[in-house]
Amino acid sequence: MTAEIILIILITIIIVFVIVSLLWYAFRFEVTNFKIVNNTIYVKPITGSSNHAGNAIEDNLSNLERNEHPLKILHLSDFHLRKDFKGKKLENFIKTLSFETYDFIFITGDMVEKNELQDKLIETLKTLKAGYGIYAVFGAHDYYNKKPVEFIKNMFKKRESYSRKNDVEGLRKKLEFAEIKVLQNESIILKDIGGYNEIDIIGVDDPIINKMDLEKSLSGIFQDISDIKITNISPENLILRDFNMTDISKDSKFKGSVGDENKQHGLKKGKSISEAEKILEDKIPENQKNRYLINTEQIKKTQEYKETFILSVTKYHELRSSKMLKIALVHTPDSYALVNLAVNGIDIVFAGHTHGGQIRIPKIGALISGCSLKTKYAAGLFYFKNFVLQVSKGLGEGRFSRFRIHCDPEAIITTIKEI
Repeated sequence: MTAEIILIILITIIIVFVIVSLLWYAFRFEVTNFKIVNNTIYVKPITGSSNHAGNAIEDNLSNLERNEHPLKILHLSDFHLRKDFKGKKLENFIKTLSFETYDFIFITGDMVEKNELQDKLIETLKTLKAGYGIYAVFGAHDYYNKKPVEFIKNMFKKRESYSRKNDVEGLRKKLEFAEIKVLQNESIILKDIGGYNEIDIIGVDDPIINKMDLEKSLSGIFQDISDIKITNISPENLILRDFNMTDISKDSKFKGSVGDENKQHGLKKGKSISEAEKILEDKIPENQKNRYLINTEQIKKTQEYKETFILSVTKYHELRSSKMLKIALVHTPDSYALVNLAVNGIDIVFAGHTHGGQIRIPKIGALISGCSLKTKYAAGLFYFKNFVLQVSKGLGEGRFSRFRIHCDPEAIITTIKEI
């Protein structure tokens, strides 16, 4: 055997070894390398604030006792529970989390992908306990059992619904029987707990499949629903984007007609907004008639978006209302949802969905976020000017993408402390 052949064999062995090692790492080791991450969110009471009803109140901080017992929260997300080696290890890991005491447990969706695994999910979660309750929201996989072809298509073009529906009502009943409160566009107000006069928990249904109803989600914490602010995505913006209405300057008023350049889209000069919208509606796929995916892209052009994602210069969040804490749970940290939660005075948002990008490059981070959120926010704790965002990497992966690279699955224990 010549030296050249020996060298080729050695190189081949090394290449095969590297490939096998990478596959083992990504598909076997990393997916079960569960970590417990500890976060602290610092909040600061203010002297002048407003109640959830919108009535101004003046609190004298000198008369308020600082909360000497910070809130302890367990944040879980994206189990994608299944019956294999990963499912068994995940079940055992979650059971170890029950050894600690928590004030709240928040579960931010994508718990289980198939109806037949719902009972297994309840069995896994039943040991968890929290002093002030366990609260959950649903994700797309709780609602739908995606087909392989739908998963592939969704990688290139987002969908808002899928052909195989799960028994989500049955899942809700099972979870609530296990004392896990499911919030589907609902809110709950807790009085005089954890050192706070009031804690509002808002559960927003998954925006990316258009289950979100912001007005319904927020209505429980506003006495007057007219106080709820929903960012306007105007017909002008929709038409400008979809029909390239470059002849309308930013300073001019939209008169209700469209220009000659839109003839290529089937529009004629002088067409009304309603007629233009009808043509736009016809161009939207049947499963996207509600336009949510359009809105979530258009939000990036608004002033509200720019203001929402300004990072804070301090590492604490100033409460909108003294001794009141407003917390939102949402599966997908989509920009449209976050902007509207922020403008309505939500203090902290807990989210999942991203899996931390699933593939993370050292010093670069996630390559994708799986939604309109910027990839640099795909995992971690972020203080923005008006709210705090915590995005979990989650504990599982979809059954068609069972790998992770440099992206440990995580459970997050978050402490909320007053400063």
